Amino acid sequence: MVAIFTPQAEKEFFTPFGPLMGFCRMPAGFVDEMNRAIGRNLADHSQALVGKVRQELRFDQPLIDLAAATLGQTLIEYHIRANHRGAFGDYDHKSRQYELNVMGGWFVRQYAGDYNPLHIHTGAAISCVGYLALPEGIDAEWEEDDRDHHPSHGHLQFAHGTDSHYSVSNFMIRPRVGDFYIFPSNMFHCVYPFRAEGERRSFSMNLSVVERKA
Repeated sequence: MVAIFTPQAEKEFFTPFGPLMGFCRMPAGFVDEMNRAIGRNLADHSQALVGKVRQELRFDQPLIDLAAATLGQTLIEYHIRANHRGAFGDYDHKSRQYELNVMGGWFVRQYAGDYNPLHIHTGAAISCVGYLALPEGIDAEWEEDDRDHHPSHGHLQFAHGTDSHYSVSNFMIRPRVGDFYIFPSNMFHCVYPFRAEGERRSFSMNLSVVERKA
């Protein structure tokens, strides 16, 4: 059924098209715990991913449970807001119960020259990325890169649709430790290489939100 828009005020500006993005800051204790988990005996996950990076390690169940417990409410809120916007308000989230279904998660350990080509994630509705560590020299590299007309070193870029008046088709994210981003799993994205010595560490998860009547 198509969603029908009904104005709620004498004047409105709204964005009915395009995907919704989400952002939050992760608790410092969670970031520390995730960084310590790198020392576990985690399985290699690189053959299931497109990244041209040093190491990609699959989450074990305790890590999935930890991430879901810490970030689950924000992920569910993203699901609710995206559905509410797409239905022009005709979406009663209070009559529903929500449960996370995490298909999997993994660490990405990226070093100088590593990159992640343009890709999407399959088999899920929602994807996310959280930043855990950055190379010590990355700020100096970014300062130099900012002098260029199109800085991109070590950045995450999202792409959707076509550029037009009042509409952009891509934007970049400069990582910060503790930042967490949420996006539709079928949104194209890529990660650019950097030159600084040291590790750019992040994690990603694929998931969906299951709804039930309250």
